[in-house]
Amino acid sequence: MDYQGFKAALDRGLLAPVYILTGEDPFLLQELYGRLTAWFLAMPSGDFNFDRLEGDTSAEALTELAQTPPFLGERRLVVVRDLALLRSRGDSGAGAGDEEGAGAAVGAGKESPVASAATAPSAATSSGKRGKNKKAPDSDASLLAYVQDPNPTTTLVFYSPGGVDKRKRLYKAVEKAGGVVEVKALRDSDVLAWVRRRADGLGMPIDPEALTLLVERTGNDLGLLTQELTKLQTFLGQPSPQRRVTVERVRRLVPATAMDKIFAITEALGRRAVGEALTLTRELILHGEKPVPLMFLIVRHVRQLLMVTDLAARRVPKTEWVTVLKVPPGIVRKLEEQAKRFRPDDLRMLHGRFAEADRAVKKGREDAQALLERIMLSFARSQ
Repeated sequence: MDYQGFKAALDRGLLAPVYILTGEDPFLLQELYGRLTAWFLAMPSGDFNFDRLEGDTSAEALTELAQTPPFLGERRLVVVRDLALLRSRGDSGAGAGDEEGAGAAVGAGKESPVASAATAPSAATSSGKRGKNKKAPDSDASLLAYVQDPNPTTTLVFYSPGGVDKRKRLYKAVEKAGGVVEVKALRDSDVLAWVRRRADGLGMPIDPEALTLLVERTGNDLGLLTQELTKLQTFLGQPSPQRRVTVERVRRLVPATAMDKIFAITEALGRRAVGEALTLTRELILHGEKPVPLMFLIVRHVRQLLMVTDLAARRVPKTEWVTVLKVPPGIVRKLEEQAKRFRPDDLRMLHGRFAEADRAVKKGREDAQALLERIMLSFARSQ
């Protein structure tokens, strides 16, 4: 099941007895969890029947709580965050042979308030590898049995923002029952539509060009996009056809990113305004951008311009460019316009020089800022 499937089930009030909520996008995952808890707490006696637990809770304790009938209500909601029994072992200190150890799964670095606690059971019972190996296979037995025959008045949710190990028996049991909800990150091409729906939900008119610029300046970070939309809404006050989000307002209120500057640098190079490109590069570094990552961004950008030139030369339909380049449509349009300022040979020369410089910097042979400036100056002299 995906994000939309679980949201639709929640809107209809048709919840299964057991779920695993996990996925790639922390914002969408948190939002889905928030919808679930808000829906449940709005039910009669919802607050009396809502239990939140951390990942070191034993299978026996979880099973017992899930079997408990609701108090003065129709349903109980039991949520356990980052359950150790669903995590991989070995990466956060779990001992050898501890098959259900709370190791680092995908994304665990971002959200692991229970990671250290989750290893406590194995530490408490540590008497050598052999002893733990005997206990590990049966430690999830009660939950496995419960998943096969759950209490119909309880919804048990394994909320796993820190990731899961899909090899675990418990994961496979919940998956077989159809209870795994995997929230995937939006594709670049879908982010614009998501922001548009978000703005519409806020009742906030936004011009298409302003929408594109907003996504360009925030990237695909949905949390940051939501934050900037809220900022724009606060600035606008009561929206109207006259009080709408325009390109000028996005430029004024949403901070420019390094990628905006990269576009400006290559735009200046395309106009042969090397002095302007050097000034922009120095400003970026002065404001904290590291020269080595900056070099990488420029190499990637010039490579994208080369790809656009190649796509145009091969007459690939523009509807396919977003998929090939893996960037939003607004960025594709900007790349297309910028690529026209360069001769293909100039782009190949720039890309070759920047790529060679990037390799030299990574090997510690050259200073990144000095190399950047030297390449720009030599590009000007070659015209």
